[in-house]
Amino acid sequence: MTSPAITVLPGATVAEAAWLAALSRLKRMPGTDREGRLVGVVRRDALLQALIRDDAGTRAEVEATCPSADRDAVQVAVHNGIVELTGRMPTATARRLLAEIERIADVIEGKNLLGPGT
Repeated sequence: MTSPAITVLPGATVAEAAWLAALSRLKRMPGTDREGRLVGVVRRDALLQALIRDDAGTRAEVEATCPSADRDAVQVAVHNGIVELTGRMPTATARRLLAEIERIADVIEGKNLLGPGT
């Protein structure tokens, strides 16, 4: 155990926690609430797995996020965490989808190259 304890605070992203665990050479990362009370422990390998997901894994999650009615009309490409959407989709739906995609942990940027759908 290190002193002072190195912990994950509320609001930290998985990526931030993984980097902290790796840089601190911790095998386990305690998570605390805002009062500093222990709420859980995550293994370093579980945290690091979030950092090493490849573009194919990100693409699969993005495709699963697409509304089922539009999946056949939209193509998803992922290159180094940058997601490009091509095809056709209603503008309002495309905006909502892009906002959801940009919340995915491994997505660096979402590019909307969609044409208007019906």
